[in-house]
Amino acid sequence: MSHRLSITRWAAAVTSLVLAGSLGAQQAPTGTISGKVIDAATKLPISDVRISLVGTMLAAPTNKDGEYRLLNVRAGSVSVAALRIGYKSVTQTATVTAGTTTSLNFEMSTSAINLSEVVVTGTAGNQERKAQSALVASVTAADIIKDAPVTNVANLLQSRVPGVALRSQSGTKGTATQIRIRGASSINLSNQPRVFIDGVRVNEGIIGSGQSGQAYDRFNDLNPDEIESIEVVKGPAAATLYGADASAGVIQIITKKGKAGSGNFQQTLRAEQGTSSVSYWDIPDNYANCTAATVAPTSTNPLCRGRAVGDLVSDNPLERVGAFRDGTERLVNYGIRGGGQNYGFALNYGSDNSSGTLPNESFNRYNLRTNANYIANSKLNFDIGLGLVQTATRLPDNDNNIFGWLGGALLGSPATRNDGPNAGLSNNGWFSNRQFNAINSVYRQLLSKRVTSSITANYAPTEWFTNRFTGGLDFANDLQTSFFPRNDSLWYGGLTDGGSNAQTSRGAERYTFDYLGNMKKQWGSDWETNLSFGLQVISTRNTNLNATGIGFVTNANNSIGSGSQTTGGGGFTEQRQYGYLGQLQIGNQNKRFLQVGVRIDRNSSFGDQAPSFVLPKIGGSWAISEESFFSPLSRFVNTLRLRAAYGTTGRSPNPGDALTTLAAASYNITGTTLAGAVLGNPGNADLKPERGTEFEAGLDAGFFDNKVSTEVTFFRKTTQDLIIARPIPPSLGFNANPLANLGSVLNQGVEVAVNVTAVNKRNVRWDVRGAANTLRNELTSLGGISPFALGGVGRALEGQQLGVMVAKRVRSVDVAANRVVVSDTLEPVGNLFPTLEWNITNTLTLFKNLRIAALLDAKRDFAVYNNTRFFRETQLVRSNLRLDPTALPAEERLRRFGPFVSEANGSAVPVNDAREPYIERGDFVRLRELSATYDVPRFLMDKLGKRVQGASVTLAFQNVRLWSNFSGADPEVNSQTGAFAREDFLTAPLPRRSVLRFNLNF
Repeated sequence: MSHRLSITRWAAAVTSLVLAGSLGAQQAPTGTISGKVIDAATKLPISDVRISLVGTMLAAPTNKDGEYRLLNVRAGSVSVAALRIGYKSVTQTATVTAGTTTSLNFEMSTSAINLSEVVVTGTAGNQERKAQSALVASVTAADIIKDAPVTNVANLLQSRVPGVALRSQSGTKGTATQIRIRGASSINLSNQPRVFIDGVRVNEGIIGSGQSGQAYDRFNDLNPDEIESIEVVKGPAAATLYGADASAGVIQIITKKGKAGSGNFQQTLRAEQGTSSVSYWDIPDNYANCTAATVAPTSTNPLCRGRAVGDLVSDNPLERVGAFRDGTERLVNYGIRGGGQNYGFALNYGSDNSSGTLPNESFNRYNLRTNANYIANSKLNFDIGLGLVQTATRLPDNDNNIFGWLGGALLGSPATRNDGPNAGLSNNGWFSNRQFNAINSVYRQLLSKRVTSSITANYAPTEWFTNRFTGGLDFANDLQTSFFPRNDSLWYGGLTDGGSNAQTSRGAERYTFDYLGNMKKQWGSDWETNLSFGLQVISTRNTNLNATGIGFVTNANNSIGSGSQTTGGGGFTEQRQYGYLGQLQIGNQNKRFLQVGVRIDRNSSFGDQAPSFVLPKIGGSWAISEESFFSPLSRFVNTLRLRAAYGTTGRSPNPGDALTTLAAASYNITGTTLAGAVLGNPGNADLKPERGTEFEAGLDAGFFDNKVSTEVTFFRKTTQDLIIARPIPPSLGFNANPLANLGSVLNQGVEVAVNVTAVNKRNVRWDVRGAANTLRNELTSLGGISPFALGGVGRALEGQQLGVMVAKRVRSVDVAANRVVVSDTLEPVGNLFPTLEWNITNTLTLFKNLRIAALLDAKRDFAVYNNTRFFRETQLVRSNLRLDPTALPAEERLRRFGPFVSEANGSAVPVNDAREPYIERGDFVRLRELSATYDVPRFLMDKLGKRVQGASVTLAFQNVRLWSNFSGADPEVNSQTGAFAREDFLTAPLPRRSVLRFNLNF
């Protein structure tokens, strides 16, 4: 294929260049540096400190005893740096003699802020945090996993980074999570962030299951135990390195690497057993009035038989059959990590075998990842990674689904209860003839097999010229199945009762080549410049083949070819993106920095003749606390950095959106069926990417000897050339409306993160982490077209949030006249996106062995459409609030059920237009996580012969408690997969999880 050959040619050229450079490298006399790193306050050793030789590729980590060893260090005076998150970086000078070992020890002080931390993602040139004009957030996976009940990457990000909002589609195990970074800025394109693993763009996003909110998620393929850290690019930092496809943000996942120079290998084993439950949920009962037929002595209805006509009876099918159960989780992870003199190696195996809270709900994942790094010399090193995964996700039917558990149960009627001999062929309290066995027999599964690989070469022929080459691929193959078994009980209706099997085979390939070069020049003692330049090529190909077989002789032979009727189809898309980048970074005295950059992008979505997309960026950073005039304030503010950045990003349309296409169609004029064509997509030759311009400004500050750190960021992102479907007359014959660049969207807010080391004594440590963010999301222009529906009860209205929930609002309730007056037009009722989110985490460590942690988070000022309640009260009436005239006050009863009349002329208004009572405030506070971890004391480990170097046991809980006035099961779930919906419609709530975990290090 052309896109693969293009990547291959680039890789071959790069490999030749790197090998040529390495062969020319000259070996100079070398020595060794070794030493120990301890905490300045407690004098205890610090592990996982990165010890690096400044200006070279040489680096080594400290072990559990704080010891390190740097080999092959050139003789002479050298600078050695020690860096670790949570500590202030330290740099010392050592003199190395050839053939000998030089001792160099470090004492490091805790610091909630570290401006010398190296940022990998979204940076070029000087990668120190203080040199970056835009904020790149970082999450250290190991620090979270050691305490929190984490089973997927979404758990790692949940309530950890301000401005990053996550929302589960449902409480089903393995279902999708929606991620938004600084709001939503597109209507027709994805608002999900782009995902990279070790510099390689991977396949991301949600895969529909054909059952409303129940959806699969490629994010669930990733094993958190393989991850070292996650970096999140939220704003202008994405402009230069990620370009016209990064307007929704970038998530860079950095996997665990080997530890070259450590001289040993360490093994870890994590075994976890957990349960999940929705027993806290008070499942609504169904109600019905008894009729003359159901109260008769010969009636087969056990609820009404012998009672009076009109009596109100109730039933709860889910509780009656025990549909919900306690789910189980079994996780095992094994890792080995270490290295020798000039190489490192890491291997991780993980398995997650879980059953959900419903019978046909399960998630099984198997991961294997290996990373190797080789330091050829002080100028050249390689990192190679390979990840394999197999995931089988089985989702039960739910949400807006006539075959679903909640649909079948919560819409069933007690009037159909049956204890007669033919009860199995009746509804028996369920909706239609779909009882437990019928719903449980539906089989929906996605089986994914995935290979992700990467290779990175870092080559520094001189101290002033560095080169990084990255190449890799992500290949996913899916088999998606929806099977309805053959049955004689008329469970599903029509031909489906003869058995139906629909399968889709899907291939997703993505190839990445990335080159980044940097030339560093020192101008005297005060000035430094970094000139960065690079190229990025990303090629994507998606294929799918689908087939359906209906009518089987037996369920044992349900292959599609065995069906009496078969149909099929398929298709593919291919897209290539090229980006050329350049950036100049000027530094003055290593405390004042200016960045100017530009990226030029081309995308095959627009054809060969389309112009390039130019993305400029400018920013600055000032470590003002390092200025001499700041010293009088340093007693109060130890560290202060000011930063600001402006950049342009974008989002390219999907392949083919700009093209005029035809769709195949058959015709028969002469008695012979031939292949023909009809009009398809009208296309738009002038279609451009959506362009996002973003400004952010903020500060990083440290107080009380840097025991308190604060990051404050203001951002304002404006999306122009918003891609919207422009209506055209149906008589033109196209099957879709053309896309055009018409509108604009604004996202604006403030993000705050606070980290506090409240106490740091030998036997007591207390850490507090808090974050909050605001969001103003506004559709500022529709480009002259009329407002239109946008997800559920949402609408695209200028001056409102994207997808703002609308209804004809209640003006007055007149109990005496028995009527409710409502507005004549649809008006905004509630926000789709919360305007305020906050979280706080407390971690208390006692006697160095017992660690207690809790995470509390909240979302405010948003609405949820409670369609479950609306449907049960106004459509298929099953609620006692409607059937019992005394259950609600008269005014509230009218407000919900009407009759409704127009405020203009008193004409009747249907209840479907007057849904305001069912658009509820979704505000909540949730105790998200609670855990206690006990580290087994070292003296007990020594009694095991020192083979076990560390052990711990953790008891953790997730979704512990919810405080909310929302009347539904859970304000966080969403029954619709669309980006602009927040709806509860027969959706399973988030389960409460409990986990017992054992960790061993040896």
